[in-house]
Amino acid sequence: MTQQAPRPSLGAWAVDGPLLCRQFSPLPNSRKASAMDKHASDGPLWLGLDGLQGDRIADRRFHGGPDRSLCHYPSQHYQYWSQRFPQLRSRLGPGAFGENLGSQALNEEQACIGDLLRWGSALIEISQPRSPCIRLDSRHGVRGLARELSASGRTGWLYRTIEPGSVRPGDRLQLLERAHPQISVAHLWRCFLDQDLAEVSLLQLAELQPLAMHYRAIFRQRYDTLRGRRDQHSLFD
Repeated sequence: MTQQAPRPSLGAWAVDGPLLCRQFSPLPNSRKASAMDKHASDGPLWLGLDGLQGDRIADRRFHGGPDRSLCHYPSQHYQYWSQRFPQLRSRLGPGAFGENLGSQALNEEQACIGDLLRWGSALIEISQPRSPCIRLDSRHGVRGLARELSASGRTGWLYRTIEPGSVRPGDRLQLLERAHPQISVAHLWRCFLDQDLAEVSLLQLAELQPLAMHYRAIFRQRYDTLRGRRDQHSLFD
């Protein structure tokens, strides 16, 4: 059998990472364990279907798993948050928001749902925006921080692992395929926040295969509710 030639890269970005938490730490003024404080690895790590080898996950209801094996947060956003919350300046940098990798030249407007990327020898796919967690508030002592991440659209995003592999410091992120260029992470998040989204858009997103099932189910529920109301109203026209 002949070996298949590797797909050419459509773009490449330097990234901070891999970042991981090897040991749980308690949230301030709480007994709850947190794995949000990530630090750079000094060597290669194995990226499996469930995430980075050795990376702790405190609550698997919301973190880790097939659709959430990696979290990416654009490092350039930390400048904005340092200006918005000056008290956090000394605390913000790669890993501060619980991400496994960061980037200075890639953000939510540029990254698209379903993007297929090579990182090291692993193959990963963008599956969803990152839903800002209220534990960000507790971790950094800023009430409303998660809400502001949501409102600003500076959410970051999550990946699923398509092919496990090894990742190491200095490995670039290479875009191999973009199937849905019109559905950026930023666009998807705006749709998620829009309670008046049209039926056709709701249906499109509910049927978007690369999108994580959690989000697809939400858009399907909204579509079914809107269609049900329309059908009910039509009975009285």
